[in-house]
Amino acid sequence: MSFVVITDSACNLRHDFLQEHDVPVIPFTFYVNGEERVCLGPDEFEGNEYYDMLSNGGEVKTTLINAQQYDDAFRPLLEAGKDLLYVGMSSGISSSMNMATLAARELLEKFPDRKLVIFDAMTASLGEAIFVRGAIRRRDAGLSLADTTAQLIALRSHVCSYLTVGDLMFLSRGGRVSNVAAIIGTVLGVKPLLHEAGAKIVGYGKTRGRKKALRAIAEECINRMEESPDQCVSIAHGGCEEDANFVADLIREAKPGTEIAMEIYEPVTGSYVGPGTVALFFVGQKT
Repeated sequence: MSFVVITDSACNLRHDFLQEHDVPVIPFTFYVNGEERVCLGPDEFEGNEYYDMLSNGGEVKTTLINAQQYDDAFRPLLEAGKDLLYVGMSSGISSSMNMATLAARELLEKFPDRKLVIFDAMTASLGEAIFVRGAIRRRDAGLSLADTTAQLIALRSHVCSYLTVGDLMFLSRGGRVSNVAAIIGTVLGVKPLLHEAGAKIVGYGKTRGRKKALRAIAEECINRMEESPDQCVSIAHGGCEEDANFVADLIREAKPGTEIAMEIYEPVTGSYVGPGTVALFFVGQKT
C-alpha cells in the first residue's frame, strides 16, 4: 500500500465498507437533547428514528473535529512510516478542515520525511464519498500519493450536488439560507432547489410541489452527468427513502445502466439539511 487514505464520518460511507478498504475514519460528535453520541457511519445509527425525532422538534447540536483528534488519528500512522491522504468535509460547511490543516502542519514539522495531504472535498455526504472511493481506487491501482492528489483536484471541478429539502428552517438555523427565505418557503410551500457552489450551498431555483422538486434535481443529473471511471450517481436522503427511490427511478429510466448508490444521511450533516432532504451527487458538468 503506497499510502493510507483516511476520512471523516461525514463521507456517509458505511463503516464496514471503510474497514474493508483499510480506510480509518475520524468520527464527528453530535448531541441529541444534550446526550453525546458518536457515529462512524450510516450503518451505525437508527436513521428513520433520528429523522422522526428531528421532525418532532428534537434538539441536535454538532461539534467540529478538533486539532487534537486529528493529531491522534494521524500521528500513529506517521510513526509507522506511512504517508497519508486525508479526504475531509468541505471547509465551507465545517471548520474541521482548518483544524486538520493545523494538525498536519505541526505533524509535518515532527515527521519531515513523511507526506500528509489534506484534501478539501468541497462537499459532504456522498459527494465526499466520491473522492474517498476515488482515492481508494487509485491507491489500489498503485498510483502515487502525488498523482492521486492531482487527479482528485481535477475531479473536484466535476463533482456536482443538487438537492431539495423538506423544511428550509433546518438550513436557516445552520446559517445556510436567510430567515426570510426560510419563512417564505415554509408558509407558501415553496420547494427550494439548491446546489453546492464554491463549497457553499446556494439556491438556484424553486418550485411548488414535492414531486416537481424531485423531478427538477433528477433532470439536472440526467442533463449534466458525464462518463467517468469515478461516476456513481449517489443519493442521500433524510429519512425519505421512497422519494429517493423516485429520483433513482427517473435517472434509471433516462440513463439505463447507470450505477446508483443510496444512503440515509449520516446524523451530523443530516442535522443541517433536515428530514425530507433528497440530495444527488455525481460526476458531471458544473454550472
